[in-house]
Amino acid sequence: MHPSGPEPSSVYWIRRAAVVVVIVTVLALLWWLIGALRGGSSPDAAADTGPAATSTGSPQASQSAAPGATPQATSATTPPAAAPVACEDAVIAVTATTDSSTYPVGSTPRLTLTIQNTGGVPCKRDVGPKSNELSITSGGYHVWSSDDCNASDKAKVVVLKAGEKVASSITWDGRLTTPGCPNGPGAQAKAGTYRVEGRNAKVTSDPTPFSLTNKA
Repeated sequence: MHPSGPEPSSVYWIRRAAVVVVIVTVLALLWWLIGALRGGSSPDAAADTGPAATSTGSPQASQSAAPGATPQATSATTPPAAAPVACEDAVIAVTATTDSSTYPVGSTPRLTLTIQNTGGVPCKRDVGPKSNELSITSGGYHVWSSDDCNASDKAKVVVLKAGEKVASSITWDGRLTTPGCPNGPGAQAKAGTYRVEGRNAKVTSDPTPFSLTNKA
């Protein structure tokens, strides 16, 4: 602490101070270099993090923009129902009925033709007078037909739902007719047993019996 030598003591103190300054300067430089090296590693880390974030974000963007969502929406959409096709004869049932089982001679029985779609899907069918006929026989002989004197070419195509029925009625005037009705309506039908049958296109009904009786 007390310098000795040929030089004045102040010279030794200056030398000591210079050494201290050099040491401090060296330490500062070392500290700065260490800090610079540590700081240089941070950009590398940031550079490593950047691509990772980008690559993570890209799949998310790709998923949101993936066209897979559209086919899913399309496959979930119910396709439009197909338009009904013509009814096959196999699914058509025809019945013919009367409004009574017995009539006095000279009466005008009311006859009804009913057409039903017995299939499981809707279909189109002509239920107009062109395709329909009601006819009456007795003992196997022709008595009357709705087409004899009033044949019609009028069609009426409708869509019959599964199980749906349509009916049309006509009144028989009680007179005999022949196909084409060349001489107009004939004589009055006599007392006896008769059968009425219905037809729609090529589908015919089972016969329904009824009778005409003499007036009391």
